[in-house]
Amino acid sequence: MRIEFIVHDIPPKKHGEKSMWDHPTEVPRLILLRKQAFQAMKEMGLRDCLRSLITLELTLYVPRSNLESIGDLDNFITGVCDGLQAAHSNIKKFHEAFSRYADIHPTRTLLIENDSRIVSIQAKKEINPEDDGVFYKIAVQSRD
Repeated sequence: MRIEFIVHDIPPKKHGEKSMWDHPTEVPRLILLRKQAFQAMKEMGLRDCLRSLITLELTLYVPRSNLESIGDLDNFITGVCDGLQAAHSNIKKFHEAFSRYADIHPTRTLLIENDSRIVSIQAKKEINPEDDGVFYKIAVQSRD
């Protein structure tokens, strides 16, 4: 099974020791990622997360002027991987904005049961051909 979706923003990213689940910059990005993933799951008829081995593709489209300044690709990969699964059980504080979204709340497993099951990641930054903003595409595929 392959699930693909687009998010019109930059991907969430980790900020060292600070939880992204309560970080004011990352929370809106996490909400968008989780909403789009949840919608893609519904459209595919997937009612539960993927529990098999997984490949993940991330393509970040950026205006030419922001290609280097947008951020490090590896931080986005980590943010996306963590954002597509339930938050780690040791995280106790979530931003209040998540309280409005029961289906995508960080305590809920979403598309990926555990990102340790990701066996392949392909990630790249591309110049947005329209040069009109940032968006990214995610493709998650079950290997079983």
